[in-house]
Amino acid sequence: MSVIGFDIGTFAAKGLILNIKGKGRSTSVTLAGLGISQLPVGVMSQWEDQPIPARNAMANAMKTLTKVCKLVGGKFAALSLSGETMIIKKITMPITSQKELRSSLAMEAEQYIPYPINEVIIDGHILGTDDQTGQMSVLLVAARKDVVYNYIQALALTKTLKPAVIDVDALALFNAYDFIYPDSRENAVLLDIGANLLHITVLYEGVPHTIKEENVGGQRITDDIEDAFGVTPDEAEAIKLGSLPVSNPYEVAEVVERIVSNWEAAIERALESIRAEIPEYKPGKLILAGGSSLFKGLAGEFAKRFQIPAEIFNPLSHIKYNPKKFDPAYLDYIGPQMAVSFGLAIRKAETL
Repeated sequence: MSVIGFDIGTFAAKGLILNIKGKGRSTSVTLAGLGISQLPVGVMSQWEDQPIPARNAMANAMKTLTKVCKLVGGKFAALSLSGETMIIKKITMPITSQKELRSSLAMEAEQYIPYPINEVIIDGHILGTDDQTGQMSVLLVAARKDVVYNYIQALALTKTLKPAVIDVDALALFNAYDFIYPDSRENAVLLDIGANLLHITVLYEGVPHTIKEENVGGQRITDDIEDAFGVTPDEAEAIKLGSLPVSNPYEVAEVVERIVSNWEAAIERALESIRAEIPEYKPGKLILAGGSSLFKGLAGEFAKRFQIPAEIFNPLSHIKYNPKKFDPAYLDYIGPQMAVSFGLAIRKAETL
């Protein structure tokens, strides 16, 4: 059964549903529906102090998307988490099976988690084993229970949707990338550049090895332009996108350059992290997704800085869709923003 992939951000919720038929290499995927619904300003950033308004905002957005964007093919929803309430870390522990991993993970993971172990939900995935040392590498994921509870409650408030899976933004993006390029074992860096967060997933031989998250996204550029020019948030956004001219464009360029430099420094730190373990590591390409990935000239700037190809990732350009129902130009524009939703929507309720 198809699921609706909901990517809940700070300012907007994105939803996408696919028609999926077959399995393995015979899988056929067709776009069934997608859309974006704005969230009330400030509500999602205050969810810890005021969880009820945040849950209501999420529920209303998901109901709106389901109805207006005709995401009616699924009764199940897949959502993803991010932010400081998540812990994603590569750890080493004694070899065990994937089936037995969860039961032994809590004891091993406790030293890496800054919250009481009974306040988090833990899961993990085996990345590789070393028979000589008897150790294995595990991707540890932990989420605070109250965060997961908020998402479950928001779904309950819709009165129509049931939870199928709670994922992680960075891994949902990898799911999308891996689905589109199933044979790729290339070293690559996946970047999800959102409004407030930058997710960096470093792939080694096609598998996530290092995942980093930085609290700086495209909204920082808008905020800094607003402060520098004394304009409204909407005007600052227009200046950022180049649709509103200013008397001193060089000052805008300085703001942009400062934030982009922060992103590049974060990417370099992620690369240094994997090189501490694999000194010869070199990525073959950078993959950009998220709303801020569309910032003019960004892919070219990254390619120049890291001396490797950089491309915008649009999973919708690789699947079937009805051109009478979906405008191809709109899908070209919106596709990179829907990458996380796509990675969630390729999950199927029957396999969970």
